[in-house]
Amino acid sequence: MKVCHFIASRGLGRGEFYVDLVNELSGLCDITLMIPEGARYLDRVSSAVSVCQYQHKNSRKNPLLLWELGKQFKSLKPDIVHTHFGKATGIFRFLNRVLHLPHVATKHNPRKGRVFDRLAHVIAVSDQVRATIKNSRVHVIHNAITAVPITHRKCRPARFTLMAVGRLDPIKGFDLLLKDIARLEFDFLLKIIGSGPEKQHLMDLVSTLGLTGRVELLGYREDIPQQLNEADLVVISSRSEGGPVVALETLFYGNLLISTPVGIVPEILPADLLVEQGGFAEKIEQVYRDYTYYAQLFSRLQQTHQRDFLLSTIAAQHIELYSNMLGCSMTLEHNKH
Repeated sequence: MKVCHFIASRGLGRGEFYVDLVNELSGLCDITLMIPEGARYLDRVSSAVSVCQYQHKNSRKNPLLLWELGKQFKSLKPDIVHTHFGKATGIFRFLNRVLHLPHVATKHNPRKGRVFDRLAHVIAVSDQVRATIKNSRVHVIHNAITAVPITHRKCRPARFTLMAVGRLDPIKGFDLLLKDIARLEFDFLLKIIGSGPEKQHLMDLVSTLGLTGRVELLGYREDIPQQLNEADLVVISSRSEGGPVVALETLFYGNLLISTPVGIVPEILPADLLVEQGGFAEKIEQVYRDYTYYAQLFSRLQQTHQRDFLLSTIAAQHIELYSNMLGCSMTLEHNKH
């Protein structure tokens, strides 16, 4: 089985689950990755994956881009094309009017994307994302991770330590989180891992809210699993998400997670660990006062859910879908004759 994954984004350097997916799938079938030149995630792609890079700009209406990609796909002759996000999906849907290749697309977030309503096969990364697709042929296949070894903490830190991870972008809700925790009356330390355009705004908020010495902006880090394990509590304050990856990472490495009900989170966390915007101070106070209860609750969730979010499990679900697609395609072709 030869599958070509097509991504029209250069990426942000973290959280591109499709890179981990193609790496895992390369051990199960013949995988080609079609990506634009200059992709930031290229160094993460396994040597077992064949990479095709295209040169022309990503405008969906660029005839040179369409000509270049059409030529590439005709040369590759994949059994299936798997696109990710709306841009790549829209481009390939247009090309496929001529190519007539089996096509599946993954929708990674709850933002608008009408192109997913019109496809024969769609993957949604969570039930929330599925609800945004007006299509009865949607398969929910979650994101996943490959667990890495860490040194588990032997004791809790001296200060109650919170951890938040993500691009410093308004959608992550870090500004709202800071305003909430400014109301906490006990001693704590919040560490935020990530980089992005909101950095200066968040630094100004830390100063304005009197949080200097209680909030640290750590920037980009490679040791996120270790950092998650050393914190008492991981907090997701996002306004909107498809995943998010940090929820899965905390499921494997963290000690406790509370989150807004975004993306896959409601499928993992019970109501006791869900927080609406504006409610973080009260929930964090509860966790601080009754930490053992909440930590034990989360530990039971880890034991229940970890296997479901291993990359090997999710890759196998993709292979099953691909096989079913090819079976349907062969049946249709046979019926034509």
